[in-house]
Amino acid sequence: MTENIIQFLPILFMLVLVVFVIFIMFFLAGHFNRSKRIEEKLDKALKEMAEKKEK
Repeated sequence: MTENIIQFLPILFMLVLVVFVIFIMFFLAGHFNRSKRIEEKLDKALKEMAEKKEK
């Protein structure tokens, strides 16, 4: 029984590693999307300010 567990340990480790990497990628993707939206809001605000100054 212990031999079977030892055989499966590297496979389990790889699966855990893959799940962890995918989780980090999703987390970072969500973070970048959020910062992108903030940049868009800043751009919009700056454009509105520029338009007001032109008038």
